[in-house]
Amino acid sequence: MLLYSILFPIISIIAIVWFLFRYLKEKNSLITTVLWTIFWVLVSFFAIFPDFSNSFARLFGITRGLDFIIIIVFAVMVYTIFRLYNKIDRLEDDVNKIVKEVALNNEITLEGKEE
Repeated sequence: MLLYSILFPIISIIAIVWFLFRYLKEKNSLITTVLWTIFWVLVSFFAIFPDFSNSFARLFGITRGLDFIIIIVFAVMVYTIFRLYNKIDRLEDDVNKIVKEVALNNEITLEGKEE
């Protein structure tokens, strides 16, 4: 057995357990947990049975299994970047709202003060 066929399933198990703990702590949604679990199960499966990736790739019209895996990884990365971008955008909006509220609540008037 090759090193990656042992290492990737171990990493996958750790990642799945981590996502399950995050779901139980209500930090991840169910759909996110399910999608990442499917991804990590596929990573383990392709690491243990690398020739199966060729058969699986042909189902999608891709000639080589490695090309299929690269496309899947690219899609997961784009999804992750999109989610992070949206989260940062929401956080920026929240910070702006909080700053505006604090500024309005702590408004200092200059009337009646001597210069």
